Amino acid sequence: MDIETFRKRFAHNSDEELILMLTKNASKYNPDALIVAKEILKERNVDIEDLLKNENQYDDDLSEEEIERRYIENLSPLEQIEYLSNVRVNFEDNIEEIVEDNARDLTDEELISNFEDILNKVIKESGFGDLADIHSKENFFITRNIIEKRQINIPDSLNEKLEYVNNLTRKDFRKKFNRSIIFGLVLLTLGLVFTIGANGGIIFYGAILSGLGLTVAGFSGKRQLKNGAQIVLDSYAKK
Repeated sequence: MDIETFRKRFAHNSDEELILMLTKNASKYNPDALIVAKEILKERNVDIEDLLKNENQYDDDLSEEEIERRYIENLSPLEQIEYLSNVRVNFEDNIEEIVEDNARDLTDEELISNFEDILNKVIKESGFGDLADIHSKENFFITRNIIEKRQINIPDSLNEKLEYVNNLTRKDFRKKFNRSIIFGLVLLTLGLVFTIGANGGIIFYGAILSGLGLTVAGFSGKRQLKNGAQIVLDSYAKK
């Protein structure tokens, strides 16, 4: 649930309800919900600073990370999994916007320095990291695209590092296309077997079409890589 959704949800809550959220019940709410509740009270000119300090439940000195950590610790194991899954999905959906926002205020030199840090980390780890890591595949591609949009010349000193990382991306794409072909052939085979041998219904025709699509996409991608297509330089692809 995003900030605006929380704002609409709590807009009609009473001052007492919002204060209770920020104090005794703080551990039950999403950190973003607490931020919204505090903002609404401030807009209503409710002085809650002393109250919050006395309750010692929601301290202005706490970082967002600490607030979130406390919130997660008060969830059940299943609720923790659900919350962290939702956070990751939201991060995946907004990764491009996040990286672009972070790069917006960087000078060309700072952006190149940041890009070199990504290359160095990928090389050190001999591969890409998780979505939230500096050396994630997404961060590499998006940062590279930003550099191209700004028409910044990449220093010759980075060419060798960049080529190494480009080779890694080609390997990753090749693996992805191979998986697509394998899954496609499996679906295609099962779909044909059940359709022909067992008079399968529409669900098996769907398997045939899906399998055919995956197989064609896989072979097409491998052909583009073999022909030297610059897929890895022109766009990023999520796992």
